Amino acid sequence: MTLLKAINEIKKKITISLLIIGEGKNKKIIKEFIINNNLEKIVKLKDYTKNPFPYIKQADLLILTSKFEGLPNVLLEAITLKKFVISSNCKTGPKEILDNGKGGLLFKTGNYKDLSNKILFYNKNKNICNHKLKFSKSRLKRFSYKKNLNKYYKIIKNMM
Repeated sequence: MTLLKAINEIKKKITISLLIIGEGKNKKIIKEFIINNNLEKIVKLKDYTKNPFPYIKQADLLILTSKFEGLPNVLLEAITLKKFVISSNCKTGPKEILDNGKGGLLFKTGNYKDLSNKILFYNKNKNICNHKLKFSKSRLKRFSYKKNLNKYYKIIKNMM
């Protein structure tokens, strides 16, 4: 709902379209919000898909509004696909991936006004955001599974 409220807040200020992929218990509430706020032309819903990459690839940016995360792979995937990221600053994951905002924009979790301001910032400051994206892309190696598996292997080996 945070994302929908943010889109509703800025719909008259910029041209925007949104695709929400997935399913869940709030789907009916989401549909009602879209209808009640005349967002049908702006917001499209797509059921769960095994391969979201074609949709991410077509997007200008990816917005994550999670309240909780471990390691949000979708952020890593979006950055790999050279998509700018705006993410909630939930307890673990986004802040680390985006290097405290150096590699993308972070908004206060659940705060749709903060998110709407970040979307407007992105819209007006694409040059700055492109630099942030390049920075985050250059830092992706930190999340290499091979590198991290080797670290685990060394820890386990030293315990024996």
